[in-house]
Amino acid sequence: MSNRSREMLKRIPLYAFLILGSIGMLVPFVWMISSALKPNNEIFTSPPTFLPKDANWGNFITAWNSGDFTQYFINTSIISVLTTVITLFICSLAGYTFAKFNFMGKKLLFLLFLGTMMIPMQVIMIPIFLMMSKIGLLNSYWSVILPLVANAYGVFLMRQFMSTIPTELMEAARIDGCSEFRIFWQIILPLTKPALVTLGILTFLGAWNEFLWPLIMLDSPDMMTLQVALTQFQGQYEVKWNLLMAASALSMIPIALIFIVFQRYLVEGIASSGVKG
Repeated sequence: MSNRSREMLKRIPLYAFLILGSIGMLVPFVWMISSALKPNNEIFTSPPTFLPKDANWGNFITAWNSGDFTQYFINTSIISVLTTVITLFICSLAGYTFAKFNFMGKKLLFLLFLGTMMIPMQVIMIPIFLMMSKIGLLNSYWSVILPLVANAYGVFLMRQFMSTIPTELMEAARIDGCSEFRIFWQIILPLTKPALVTLGILTFLGAWNEFLWPLIMLDSPDMMTLQVALTQFQGQYEVKWNLLMAASALSMIPIALIFIVFQRYLVEGIASSGVKG
């Protein structure tokens, strides 16, 4: 038996474990789609049926038309896109500063910044709400966007990735007369594409699925986001599970498309972020 065959045999248990794990992770999504195609009274039948007896694709149309989901989709898209763009700009600037500049208290400041990741959101919820109220941003997109940008994980990710970029590139650019911002914008950022895509996907995913901040900051039905709008399928005495599952599946489509398109950069960015401390 060749060495290659031995290596393949050694990897069989690993591949089997990964396949089983993948199937286990897919089961909830398959169950969601299956429930979305069932009548509401069929979802909790005993014994349970994994596949619908008579698939009703009209549940997706009914769920979408049960509220102003087009407006909810637009609201969520605006919040998610703006949050992602601002986060990428701020976190990349902060990461560039921590990675390529030396200043007094740099390590302490970076540790304190990372320490904010251990502060529960519930602790800062009321101060942020009062702050947004005093500056008159309640019931606006910005009241949801601003608390989500400049997160410590994003700065850490960008700092780790930018630390791997040779400083000689910056020195050569300075000799040629480039400003610091031009070095950052035209030299450093293009080299950090995997990290930017990774942070962008994670930020967009978090903003798209955010429920708490839109619920607290927005009180107008016209400003409602998709995740908050899903609660309208839950009444006082009844939950329309089939419509809830259908609407949830529709809300996942943009996230799934983004992940499929950029998954290569996502893996590369996460793998590269821990190369150098």
